Amino acid sequence: MIISSLQEFCNFFELNKPLIAIDYGNKKIGLAISSPDHIIAMPHSIITSYKEQEKLNKIIDFIIKNNVCAIVVGLPVNMNGTNSEQTKLVINFVDKLAKKTNLPIYLQDERLTSKAADSLLRNMGFNRKQRNERDDMAAASMILETTLESARKL
Repeated sequence: MIISSLQEFCNFFELNKPLIAIDYGNKKIGLAISSPDHIIAMPHSIITSYKEQEKLNKIIDFIIKNNVCAIVVGLPVNMNGTNSEQTKLVINFVDKLAKKTNLPIYLQDERLTSKAADSLLRNMGFNRKQRNERDDMAAASMILETTLESARKL
């Protein structure tokens, strides 16, 4: 189920069950996971596939394996807040994911997250190839961190 309010989304947090974040891309999906107490967001892995069903299956496997309580998906909107073509692709993907799981899904604005992730990795000394291999999971971690920080302020 897709939850539009962060306050409502927080009602689904379960202690000792992590949240995950997804940075969706056509080719790569970045995954991040929270600590079981929902304090820390950590980059986890990358799913690489062009096949939608394969992406969904891998995410569902990840959810089951990690006993996840909720899902955050980065929503790429334009700087002026309007929807882009990528926004529509993400919403379509989230609709399909919602049909495969009963977990709550929250869409987190991810403006500038990919650029921030790339900048962070560059500052850590990673070359372009290394950044490209890690940027989506770093972005997913930043998306999750934003959600967790916002939740703590409620």
